[in-house]
Amino acid sequence: MPSLSPTRPLFLSLRRGPLGMTKRRPSWLILDRVGHRCRWHDEIVQGDATLSTTTSDCVGRPIRASVRVADAPAVSRLYLHCSGRRGIQSIAGLVEPAVIAAHRNSILFQASVPFKDPASWKYASCFPIDYFVYSCSSSSPPSLTRLPPFLREDPSTQPDFENVCQPYRWERQRLMLDQEMGLLCHGDDGEFTVADITHRFYWGFELCLLHHPPSGSGTPMQWMVKKLLIPPEMGPNLSLWRTDTVVPISGRLCWVDYYQGLLLINVVLLDSETSSDQQELHYIPLPSEALQWGRVYIDAFSTDPFRCVCVTDADIIKLVCIITDDSPSAFTITTWTLVDICPGKWEKDIDNTMEASEFWSLCDAQCLPQVIPSLPVVSMVDPDVICFLLKEDRHISWMIEVNMKNKVLQTSALYISEEDEDEEGYSSKKTHRNSFDCHYFLPSKFSSYLSKDAITR
Repeated sequence: MPSLSPTRPLFLSLRRGPLGMTKRRPSWLILDRVGHRCRWHDEIVQGDATLSTTTSDCVGRPIRASVRVADAPAVSRLYLHCSGRRGIQSIAGLVEPAVIAAHRNSILFQASVPFKDPASWKYASCFPIDYFVYSCSSSSPPSLTRLPPFLREDPSTQPDFENVCQPYRWERQRLMLDQEMGLLCHGDDGEFTVADITHRFYWGFELCLLHHPPSGSGTPMQWMVKKLLIPPEMGPNLSLWRTDTVVPISGRLCWVDYYQGLLLINVVLLDSETSSDQQELHYIPLPSEALQWGRVYIDAFSTDPFRCVCVTDADIIKLVCIITDDSPSAFTITTWTLVDICPGKWEKDIDNTMEASEFWSLCDAQCLPQVIPSLPVVSMVDPDVICFLLKEDRHISWMIEVNMKNKVLQTSALYISEEDEDEEGYSSKKTHRNSFDCHYFLPSKFSSYLSKDAITR
């Protein structure tokens, strides 16, 4: 099971200085992948519109979620409020919740769940993983839905150990990697689909699907597995394929390899008896210029930090590449727009290209570090605006928002890699903090679906 860094990032906008709270509804959010686990009443603000209804984890402990909302480029953060024994928060090796995907009014995340018996908490690496979909609506408080586990047939050779690890060990769950999972909301009554293609073969993929039916239908959720044959003439090299991200595009989910292309799958219709697998698959190679460079950044559980594919709220599909040369001081930021999805036609955004010298002049004007930007995120409301991470040193990083067409650095926010929950303000002194582990960020329109304005910080 890939582990997540236990660091607890916090973004503070330079526009607001010390922490403050107002009620407003940001047009879009940048979600931090690493969430925060806290006790039942901690971090809850009276009147917070993001606080979900209560559900339970696989052990039966009550649980609910909320989001600490911030204006982009500051990063918003998921909070998981857990009930149960006080010692849970101090379990050695217990990782923080991880946000996996976001679409429309919903967020998919995972959480490690301590076993029932506190005597078995020393086996934290074996804790089961729960998957939740956290959704909001304009007419009711946000809901929290726990997905059923996908358990494999795995007869234990250690029955005594199995009895200690209740309800089950994570090894009994089907392996699903975060970067291989996607979330697609559809319909008008709470329907969504979760899909995964972690298991790949020379002939194609095993697509793992779970459909959440309309509210009140009474139909239980159940995982299913469908084999997808990928014809060689379709294009992707499956032996080299690495999924960097999964994004929803025009009613479909799209698995993206930042150095090959986009594989679109109609996960809603794929389990229909009348559908053909080939009719529900579509592959789009990256523009030829973006294919001239091979994958440099290789990490088993991390996406490439110098490329991204994002989809705006208007379904505009953008590719961003931060192309570096041999010199550490030379890079070019280049973007493309997918102008026709059927033939897979990309168009280079000539006016949005930016060289290192021009980018650093914008940073220098605001006393920001002159470093190579990473982890680009395209604004969901303006396709010409991109947010970047600037890593100043091991302990200090910044998020900035740049209008690539107008060549303007619009705003910035400081990233602090350690959170003091009792602190009411932030000292500008560069004290020691845990380092940033280069996890990626997710754009979301979650806040625009809330029943009332969220409390922003």
